[in-house]
Amino acid sequence: MVVTTRLPKARVIGTALMLAGLVLAGLLLPLAAIAQQPAPRLSDAWLDTLKQSDRRVTWRHAFALEQATADALDFQRRRLMAELGPLVTEARLIDRPALAAGLRAWHAELEGQPALPARTPGRHDLPWLGAHQRGDLPLDDISLWGHCPVPSWVEVWHHGGVSRVAWRQDMTLAQGLAALPETATRQAETATLITPVGTLYTRGIAAWNHQATPLTPGSRVILPLPESGPYSAAARVVNRRLPGYLATRLPGDACEVFEHNDTGVREPTQ
Repeated sequence: MVVTTRLPKARVIGTALMLAGLVLAGLLLPLAAIAQQPAPRLSDAWLDTLKQSDRRVTWRHAFALEQATADALDFQRRRLMAELGPLVTEARLIDRPALAAGLRAWHAELEGQPALPARTPGRHDLPWLGAHQRGDLPLDDISLWGHCPVPSWVEVWHHGGVSRVAWRQDMTLAQGLAALPETATRQAETATLITPVGTLYTRGIAAWNHQATPLTPGSRVILPLPESGPYSAAARVVNRRLPGYLATRLPGDACEVFEHNDTGVREPTQ
């Protein structure tokens, strides 16, 4: 005797749909896993960089440039150059040829150095990102990153021009300024210090407000311009904007620079 079991039609359809669902789920799960993989971040780029480059990285002279910073840099540079023009004219009119020559040197330095490559001020090195994961930006927000050998200089923007003073162990701000001609610092009472990671500090340098300040190699120092005379507005603009712009300059020379979506290493910047 043959016994035949007939399933209700609705149950057959339900079973078929369940099987189809299991098959579909098996296909979609791998796709979902791929879709949920996190986007690469700056720390991932640094890890790839360490694999590509055989150069030693000094993390205090490492940097990254956010796209939001990069977009505004050339405008900032051109604005500063435009403000310096009238200041050179004023220095000539009031018979201060040394200051006029110094301001021309500032203009030439800005004109001769393109806005890029640059960096966003702050820490963007791999050890710091490991301890501050909120600062580990998506790589799509990063224009470039890299590192510089520790330089042997401190760069000073003074009233006589732009000078690079040889750095030595335990060097202070006062010692760095003492290496310049007296006329370069005579009218300055404060200085703006830019550290190699782009942090800004205002320090007293006159006898009445002197502050002991150590200098590290790759730092930059700016002596503010006197804000008097017919072009005082231009001087105020330069004093306010130049430190922020110089904080975006790379903290050394012959730096190794990597770009997003770039498979190799760019030629070292000079």
